[in-house]
Amino acid sequence: MEEGAESGSPKAPVTNKGTRSSVTGFSGTGTLPKVPKASGSGIHPIAAAPPPPKKDDANHTSVVVQSDTSSELLKAERPDERVVTEIVGCLKMKGSMLAMGACERVKKIARVYPVEIANSAIMQELIAILKDNAATALAGSVMQALSIMALNPEGRQKVCLAGAGAPLIRFIRSADMSKPNLDRAVTLLMNLAADQTNRRAIREDGGVEALVELLKVAPVSEPVMEHALGALHNLALLDAKAKSRALEGGILVPLVRIITTKGLPDTDMCQVRGRMVLTELLKMPETEDKLAAVAQEMGVKL
Repeated sequence: MEEGAESGSPKAPVTNKGTRSSVTGFSGTGTLPKVPKASGSGIHPIAAAPPPPKKDDANHTSVVVQSDTSSELLKAERPDERVVTEIVGCLKMKGSMLAMGACERVKKIARVYPVEIANSAIMQELIAILKDNAATALAGSVMQALSIMALNPEGRQKVCLAGAGAPLIRFIRSADMSKPNLDRAVTLLMNLAADQTNRRAIREDGGVEALVELLKVAPVSEPVMEHALGALHNLALLDAKAKSRALEGGILVPLVRIITTKGLPDTDMCQVRGRMVLTELLKMPETEDKLAAVAQEMGVKL
């Protein structure tokens, strides 16, 4: 494979605040991982609703799973012209409870009809809300709705093509932990980065640098840290350009902080994912020497 090229397309994802993503293929240990010689790695997005994600021969996606009962799914209305018109009209009233209600309606429909919603005028309104102000309660609800759509591979591509990436990246890059919706934004970006075409667009829009900035300030073992590491692993997997950007952005310092934090269980997802990202970075020339220098400067032993 040509250097810098992305791997085969990963699988489905979802977002549900408060739930945790599961990672397979790596175990959390207290020691720094050795560089694998040629093993398949994992990809991360976020999930909800049937069907469950399938595994690819070389890559697989870890997902945050949101459970939906069959009865709830059967209640989802079909997004016909009347329904779309109603929802779009309410979403345009951004400061109203009608807009919030419409977004909740979209979430329910998107679990069953993600591509239909992505292909409708509703998508443009959702992206417009994100671009307007990603820190509002309405924007947070929009991020959840888009993450549900991103469970479907086609829906994932359409969300990115509609322009969700740039406003998310701008919002994340501020690395302001006091802002609402930060974890929702990172979770959505993680979902979108499960697609190989999306990964390239996210990388070129500055997604790698934004996530690195967040890692520098996020507390270890917080969900936002875990999801940022998952998103970075998706972006860096078999992509030399993304790895280089992460190294240039100063990722080694927060990674050393993460993997050397004491008192955490071996299964702590931040440390597990931190090791996964570091394993990818150690495939780059001179990274081992840079890592040793950073550890020495920080006064820690790897």
